[in-house]
Amino acid sequence: MSRLLVLCLALGFVMAAGLGCMKCGENVSKKIAEKAVEGAVEKATGGKANIDVGSNVDLSGLPAFLRYPGATAKARWSMSGKEGTGTVYTFETKDPAAAIVDFYKKALAGWKNSSIMESEGSTILVYGSEDEKEFVTLTVSREKDTNLTSLTILYTKKD
Repeated sequence: MSRLLVLCLALGFVMAAGLGCMKCGENVSKKIAEKAVEGAVEKATGGKANIDVGSNVDLSGLPAFLRYPGATAKARWSMSGKEGTGTVYTFETKDPAAAIVDFYKKALAGWKNSSIMESEGSTILVYGSEDEKEFVTLTVSREKDTNLTSLTILYTKKD
C-alpha cells in the first residue's frame, strides 16, 4: 500500500502544480488540463487516474462518515491499480481548524491512530482501519489571508 500512497501524493502534487498554472492565466481548458495530467500519471505508473476540479467534484468514493458537514469540495484526484485505490479530496470551510480536528477524532474513534502532527496553523492526522485495508490522512490548515480552513483527505483502500 505504501507505493499506492506515494503515487497518490505524487498525483496530488502534479495536480496542484497544474492548477497553479491555470491560475496564472494560461489559456488552458480545465478539462483538457485534467485529462493531460491523468494521461501522464497513467503512463508513468501503469494505473488508472481520474481528476475532478471545480463545482462538480465526485465524492462517491469517500465514505459518508469522512465527509465534513458543510465543507465545499474543491478537487478530487484518484489513482487505482493492482494494490487498490487512493484518492485525495480537498475541501474548504469557514469552520475553525480545531472543530474539524475534533470532528475527525470522533469520526475515526474506532480506527487506529498512527500519528498526529501539529505545527503552527496545521494539523495532520493519520489513521488506519482495524483490518488495515483502509487508511486516512487528514491535513487541516487555516488560511490566514482568506479566513477559510482547508481540509485535505487522502483515503486509500486495499483491494
